[in-house]
This record gives sequence, C-alpha cells and structure tokens, in this order.
Amino acid sequence: MHFSMGLTVHFAVSDNKGNSVVIEYMGNEMYVTPTPAVTNFYLTPGDKYGIGTAQSHSRYEILTEALRDKPTMTENEVMGLLDRISKDNFNDSATTEWSIVYDQNNKRARLCHRENYKESYLFELSTKDE
Repeated sequence: MHFSMGLTVHFAVSDNKGNSVVIEYMGNEMYVTPTPAVTNFYLTPGDKYGIGTAQSHSRYEILTEALRDKPTMTENEVMGLLDRISKDNFNDSATTEWSIVYDQNNKRARLCHRENYKESYLFELSTKDE
C-alpha cells in the first residue's frame, strides 16, 4: 500500500486494553508487528526492517523508553511527548504531518497538524447504541 508520491504507509492500531500493533504492507502482503509506538521506518522483520531515517529510529527509541518509564500517561503528557519527538526537533527539513492521541475509553481523538501543538482538533466518536 502506498501513499501519494510513492511513500510507504503503515498503520498503528491499538485497543483500550493496552494492545498495540503496526500494520505494514510489503510485496502485496500484510504484516502485523506488536509495538507500543511507530515512527517512519519499517518494523516488520525481513529485508526492509529498519529502512528509514536515523532520526526516525531516534524518535522511536525516545517514545518506547518514555512508555517503559511511564506506561500510563495523560492526554497532555502524550501530546507533549509527541511534540518532543517531532521532526523539527531533529533538524529535519520535513515536518511531522500529524500527531494523534487516542482516548479509547472516552472514544475521542486529539490531532495536531504540522507540528502546531498549540492548536488541536478534537474528534469525538460514538456508537450506534449511544
């Protein structure tokens, strides 16, 4: 699966019990890898494992270390962590396109776009039964 300009896409999927995976497509096959975080490099073991920029690896290490130190965080703490690991902090010419914090218990997501952490968009979800 590819995104505009031929960029590879992967998806982070998690549930409200703390399970988290990344889904990647390679050679027209889907791969699912358990992980608490994802940045911009391949996590699927094999030929493409680790392909990505050095700063993507550094950002991933900061995320996973922070989650090991504090596995439960508030929405503001998570967004602050995402701000800390945004591309701008690593002298990258590109920007982090989006940072999203999901509150699965309350069915909402807070999104910041292009490293503008002062302004966010809140999406509240509901089920048909509510």
